Amino acid sequence: MEIESEVTIVAEESKVRLDQYISGQIDRSRSFCTNLIKDGLVLVNGKKVKPSYKININDIIIVKIPKEEPLDLKPADIPLNIIYENEYYIIINKQPGLCVHPAPGNKYNTLVNAIINKYQLDDEDELRPGIIHRLDKDTSGLIIVAKNRVVKEKLSHLFKERMVEKKYYALCYGNPKWEHVIVENKIGRHPVDRKKMAVVENGRFAKSEIWVLKRWKDIFLADVKIYTGRTHQIRVHMSHLGFPLIGDTVYGNKLSKKIDFPRQALHSYYLSFQCPFEKRLVSFKIGFPDDMKSFIDKWSINS
Repeated sequence: MEIESEVTIVAEESKVRLDQYISGQIDRSRSFCTNLIKDGLVLVNGKKVKPSYKININDIIIVKIPKEEPLDLKPADIPLNIIYENEYYIIINKQPGLCVHPAPGNKYNTLVNAIINKYQLDDEDELRPGIIHRLDKDTSGLIIVAKNRVVKEKLSHLFKERMVEKKYYALCYGNPKWEHVIVENKIGRHPVDRKKMAVVENGRFAKSEIWVLKRWKDIFLADVKIYTGRTHQIRVHMSHLGFPLIGDTVYGNKLSKKIDFPRQALHSYYLSFQCPFEKRLVSFKIGFPDDMKSFIDKWSINS
């Protein structure tokens, strides 16, 4: 087995499963790390151990990461809801349940596979051609795809410098006393569950602004503007406030999980930026996806 890289980790936590801990440290799935351990590619203090081994502070963990075979990027006949298109980029309304780009375990049924089935992108990125930003698999809404490398670089710069205005609709559980709130804190890996994100002291700065648009019994519709693009940012911030998203099985609480909805109820409905190619401010706005609209209609009648 050819080894691509070797990582040495000095454990800073204790009583955490080894597979869970290294998953967060090397940013790979827990199942991937479990297989590394079973294959003898992880040593703790020079010895092979089981995935369930509970680490101790100052354990020396050596992780050998095998070289993966490159993903064979293939086109797939998946419908695309194209909102706008010009010679530089495409604006797509991504359906829920669709991953943005291929990864081990899902090589062919992604937005990228659908895009290359329809377009010839001039991008040297073999895994994520045209992809500038991403949405979670179960988050629906607007996403920008660049048609070539130059466009990708310029639009990526806008996102990096926080020059793209991004707004989301979110259905949340609870009844906040406020109508408007700004959340500013730091988000990083959860200290125990390394597959989750959390508000932590040593994370990266994250800012969200939230307005309550409509209330029902124990549920409200929020308009959320994000100023940063941290992983799971809105889901983490709403959970941190005590008002998790409906349908969020990862960050929800016991009460919110009782509400029947097939995914986290989050929809990217608005994007706006100063287009560096057309030299004008462009804005894109869409309505609710069918599942959120049906939920709102049903909840309004029952209320």
